[in-house]
Amino acid sequence: METNFRMTFDVGYDQADTLIQIRQLEARKQLLEAAIEDKAAGRAYDMLLLQPVFFPPIKKCKPGFDKAQVDECIASLKQEVKMLELRLIG
Repeated sequence: METNFRMTFDVGYDQADTLIQIRQLEARKQLLEAAIEDKAAGRAYDMLLLQPVFFPPIKKCKPGFDKAQVDECIASLKQEVKMLELRLIG
């Protein structure tokens, strides 16, 4: 995932919080993809991946990453994760 976000000297998102959340979503995505492969092959997979996951809001700071750009990136990753969760269920 592209993480070269624009910086704003107005209020933006905290850089560390943003990158941590992106890494967490990417890791969850990889775990779900592996579980889907295991399920398709008839192997055991981790059912705990279907538990709800909470991602805390990203702190705001000045200066910070451009909020609109980060929101778009996070929303895209969350949508991908949701689709993988649905594939794992089905």
